[in-house]
Amino acid sequence: MNASEIAPYVGFAQRKGAVLYGMERITEKRARPLVVLVDAAAPEKFRAKMKAECTSAPCFEVEDLPLATHRDNVKAIAVTDASLAAAIVNLMR
Repeated sequence: MNASEIAPYVGFAQRKGAVLYGMERITEKRARPLVVLVDAAAPEKFRAKMKAECTSAPCFEVEDLPLATHRDNVKAIAVTDASLAAAIVNLMR
């Protein structure tokens, strides 16, 4: 999926403070991600590891994820807000 379709939801989550950036933050024990988005341009090993680590939340690949977050070099994010995560999951499926 293209990042332009989910960019508004990611923007709302960022303003709300409901976004975790990077694999370390997403996989922490106290973190509760509801949906994980991985950049499709990330290395295959990284994408496979993220999918293996995210057993409690759906994990999707997104093209041009840094464009949706307006941050350079972002390879993975997680959304922790229930309503925004549900909207993203509905778009991705």
